[in-house]
Amino acid sequence: MRILIDNKPVDGLTPKQEKTFFLSKVQEAVKGRILTPAEATQVYIRQTKQWFMIAGVIGGVLMLAAIIGGIIGEPNSAAFIILFALMMVGAVALILTLGLRYRVKVFTRRMAHRLEGLMPVGTVLAIDGVGLSVGTETFAWPTLAIDTLELSTGSLPSGDTSTDIMIVERLAVAAGPKTFTLDRAMIENGMLLVDNVWRRLRPA
Repeated sequence: MRILIDNKPVDGLTPKQEKTFFLSKVQEAVKGRILTPAEATQVYIRQTKQWFMIAGVIGGVLMLAAIIGGIIGEPNSAAFIILFALMMVGAVALILTLGLRYRVKVFTRRMAHRLEGLMPVGTVLAIDGVGLSVGTETFAWPTLAIDTLELSTGSLPSGDTSTDIMIVERLAVAAGPKTFTLDRAMIENGMLLVDNVWRRLRPA
């Protein structure tokens, strides 16, 4: 199995690295279709906005708690504290906006690679307890193997620190002489489909 982490080939995965895999929920049956580049970009923007909103809400709650604590502790400085808080809110909003633009720019820049090896737009993909279906063909799990695994690295906030994670971006799945590329960003329900194919076929 060929493995790439952040587009760089590696010899293999360590047990420590495998423990950092950030996978979606276990689901036996998943169905989706190959998206157009425009559809995939819109899905990516929507999902990224959701993550940013969650981060913004958490940050807002923490900031509100700090403001209340500051006003209670220093009531004479309430006006300054509130003004400073408003400036911070503006700064955070600007950072999130620029961050979203940057992520979308990187996503579209890598679109050519994401399209490599994909089935035609509209091709229906599905998995269940029997195997992987591509269009009208179904391939039983025992006949499938992972040819290439592409991962990206990232981090999730965890209290005062962050936790390193690895995300399964793409799989090239071999079915005899045929190879099917599964890209989480280019498939409807791609995150669920790709992650659960990985669970089924990952080396023991």
